[in-house]
Amino acid sequence: RGGEKQQRHEQRDLVTVDMSSITSSEHRSLGPELVAHTFWNRLGLDQLLAGFGFSVQEQALAQAVIIGRLVAPSSDLATWRWLRQQTALLELLPADVSHVSKDAIYEIADRLLSRKDRLEAALRNQEALLFPNQTTLFLYDLTNTYFEGQGKNNELAKRGKSKEKRADCPLVTLALVVDQRGFPIVSRIYGGNQSEPQTLPEILNHLYVPEEPLLFALERPTIVMDRGIATKDNIALLKAGGYPYLVVERRAVEKDYVQEFEQAKETFEPIGKDITPETVYVKRLPWEDGTRVLCLSAGREHKEQAMDVLKEERFLQDLGRLATSVTKGNIQLKEKVGERIGRLKERYPSIASHYEVLLQTDDEQRKVTAVTYTKKESRAKRQTLTGCYVIETSRQDLEAAEIWQLYMTLTQVEEAFRSLKTDLGVRPVYHQHKSRTEGHLFISVLAYHLLICIEKTMREQNDNRRWSTLRKTLSTHQRSTIILTDDKDQIHHTRVSASPESSHQEIYRMLDIKDPLKRKHTVVAQRL
Repeated sequence: RGGEKQQRHEQRDLVTVDMSSITSSEHRSLGPELVAHTFWNRLGLDQLLAGFGFSVQEQALAQAVIIGRLVAPSSDLATWRWLRQQTALLELLPADVSHVSKDAIYEIADRLLSRKDRLEAALRNQEALLFPNQTTLFLYDLTNTYFEGQGKNNELAKRGKSKEKRADCPLVTLALVVDQRGFPIVSRIYGGNQSEPQTLPEILNHLYVPEEPLLFALERPTIVMDRGIATKDNIALLKAGGYPYLVVERRAVEKDYVQEFEQAKETFEPIGKDITPETVYVKRLPWEDGTRVLCLSAGREHKEQAMDVLKEERFLQDLGRLATSVTKGNIQLKEKVGERIGRLKERYPSIASHYEVLLQTDDEQRKVTAVTYTKKESRAKRQTLTGCYVIETSRQDLEAAEIWQLYMTLTQVEEAFRSLKTDLGVRPVYHQHKSRTEGHLFISVLAYHLLICIEKTMREQNDNRRWSTLRKTLSTHQRSTIILTDDKDQIHHTRVSASPESSHQEIYRMLDIKDPLKRKHTVVAQRL
């Protein structure tokens, strides 16, 4: 301790200061950037990009753009402004990019996109080294997001079924494969009207990149997919490629097992020790060359039944109002009544199919005199199958509970989409050209590689905070320039990182983060 004190005294740089002159300026965010920059280095991204022919200037700009998407997610134009006005990241980069034009942001995205397949494969290898694990499960799903504007010159901007309820906007589709821990494997970008099942052949073709042989086990991983992709043709494709699979088939297979589901809560195996309103019940059955697991989710059952009851009430109320209008003579032409019934069936498709609507007409078959309906037997079957689904897998080595647990890992890809949309600025898309749209989405995917590495490291420390929470906590750790005048009227500028607060120190300790930026002192002028 005495030696440290003596060293401090020997290194002191003392001046007499005019206390009233002390001020500060150029306050820039440092905390989130320190974390992102550290994980950029741990993934060896500068070396990877150098191997792909990127200059040091391009490596620095790529880091600025990708970390910008992680720290201050927004449009590419907003990233350019953020670099110039808000962040200390520029001081961490290997080259000066403080004066690049906004077009350079677009150009570096194009460069990264041109190396997309090899870059994704190389990152998989780097993550396998940082977080060793026997990767045996690949999870595949698609999402879409919407454009601001009409995107008339953008061939990706297509109308389709929006997963964000934005049917008023053109869409773009992102397909993503992750492993069971959430690490990205491969991504593809499609138009907003892309058929989900048709994407699987291309995805399988891009799982392995010859130029970047994988470091982890080369046996075929089990492919897990949801109902939207799992057509019979795609299941046959997986079988032909030697891929084990685990899916909920697109066809409503549960209808084949009505009798089993009627006694599910009495005869199936419950997941977990305690029976709760959320308990899932499972039953394993042999099926061709694999296994089927019948599943009843009590929680889903309650939710779907409540939704069904509400829809049914509204359908019958609307149908009753139509019948009353017919009786009063407000609407009677057969064609007009038929149109109204057709609209009701479009509005309530899941309920209307279980009712038969009957029209009574006059002798000339032109006017409707009454509207009645009867409930079909299929309505009772629908109630029995509420909350039910069937998992099909080629795996024969697993018990029912294990198969269900593997299927539930699909939440990892859903979590990835959530991070991309909520934390990494994927939505909305402002670009009006295809290449710019692809670059924007790919930058977010690259930023997600950093995000999942950060969150995984925190989880290894038994801390489950999301990146958005960490980012907010660290945002108050900044770097500033302290300005003062000495007794000789010399103006001093000292560029210094703030001392981290306890909340910052806790995160830095768990992530093993060190601030590499040194104090910079200059005498800039003489006060007149």
